[in-house]
Amino acid sequence: QGKVDPSVPSPAAMDSAAKETVVVCGGGIVGCATAYFLSLKGVRPIVVERCAVACAASGHAGGFLARGWGSGATEPLHEQGFDLHEKLAEVLKLESFRHLPTLSVGGRKGSGQPDKDFPWVDRARSEMMDKGTAHVNPAEITQKLLDAAVSKGASLRIGSITGVQVEGGRATAVMVDGEPLPCSSVVFAMGPWSVLLEQWLPDCRVPMQGILSTSLVFPLPDQVQQPCALFCAEDEFGCHLEVNPRSNGTLYICGCGGSKYLDEAGIAALPPEGVQPDPSRVTAATSALRTKTSIVDKIEPEANACIRPCPPDAMPLLGKILENAYLACGHNCWGILWGPVTGQIMADLVTGESPSVPLGPFDPRRFASRASKRGRHKKGSAVGEQW
Repeated sequence: QGKVDPSVPSPAAMDSAAKETVVVCGGGIVGCATAYFLSLKGVRPIVVERCAVACAASGHAGGFLARGWGSGATEPLHEQGFDLHEKLAEVLKLESFRHLPTLSVGGRKGSGQPDKDFPWVDRARSEMMDKGTAHVNPAEITQKLLDAAVSKGASLRIGSITGVQVEGGRATAVMVDGEPLPCSSVVFAMGPWSVLLEQWLPDCRVPMQGILSTSLVFPLPDQVQQPCALFCAEDEFGCHLEVNPRSNGTLYICGCGGSKYLDEAGIAALPPEGVQPDPSRVTAATSALRTKTSIVDKIEPEANACIRPCPPDAMPLLGKILENAYLACGHNCWGILWGPVTGQIMADLVTGESPSVPLGPFDPRRFASRASKRGRHKKGSAVGEQW
C-alpha cells in the first residue's frame, strides 16, 4: 500500500530533523511537494527558485489526472499519485480539484442534436474514454503545497542557482547568486533545467529532450455545465487537442501541435522567462477547438507555453546522485499527476525512510558513463585499451 495520508507527520528522525539544512532546488510542483512532505517530518527546508513559484510548467500545465493510465514501472506513480491528489485536495482545501470523465473526440459530426450528456461538445463525434479521471489547477496546488510547508517552518529564497560545492562525494553547499548556501542534503527538482547538473557535477548525466509547446486558456462567461476532459484525434490543423474545463470558469487547451524540440544545450540556454508560445499554433488550436465546441466562438484565448522534460527512455529520474544529493525530474506529460508522490519519495530519501514506490527503473545513475566490457579487465576493472 502506498503512503497516502499527507496530514500525519512521520515520527522518524524528528529529533534531528530540525537541525538539518535541506535545500530544495526548484519551486515547481515537485520542489514544493518535497518541501511540504519534509515539513511534515519536522524538517525546515529552504526552497530556492529562480523566478517565482509555479512560473514554468507547474503554472501552465493542464492538470489532467488519470489513475489507471500507467504501465509497468509507472503504475505505482499513477495509482499512488492519483490517490495522493485526492487526499491533498482535502487537506489543502483545494478549490480546483474535481473528478470528471474523459471523452475521446473524433472528427466533425453532421447536423443533429448534441450529446445529451455533454451538450457543450456540440460539433464533433465523441465517446466515453474513462469515467475515473480528475483535474486540478497546477498553480493552485503548487502554491498551497509551499504555503503549507512555510507554515511549518520552510522558507522560499528567490535566486539563481549557479553551481554546487562538493567534498568527499557529498554536496556541502548550493551556489545561489554566486554565494554558497550550506546544506546537509539537497534535492534537485528543476524540471527540464535539471540538465544544468551536468555543468555542476561532471559525473552526473541528465539526458533530456525538452518539448516546448503552446497552450491556451479561454476565459468563459460561465463554468462548463456537465464538464468532461476531451482527448481529440489529430485534425486538419495539425493539433491533437487536450481540453480541460476548470472549476474557475476557464477552458484549458494543450496538444496544439508544432512543438519545438530542444536538446540539453538548448534547454540550458533558455531561461524560464524565455519560454514563449508560438502565435501560429495559437491560431491553429483556436480554429481546431471551434470545430469541437461552439462555446468559444466569440472568445479569444490567453496563450502560454512550457517545456516538457523527456528522458530518452521515457522514465523519470528519481533517486540519489551523491551521498546526500537527490534528483527528481523527467516526468514528461505526467508532472502534475506524479509531482506530489515524487515529493513524498524525495522526503523519504532525505530522511532515510523507504519510499513506497520501487525506484530501480528510475535510478538517475542508469545514464552514468559505463566502462566498456570489451577490453582487458582485472577483477572487473578495465585496464589497457578498451574498444
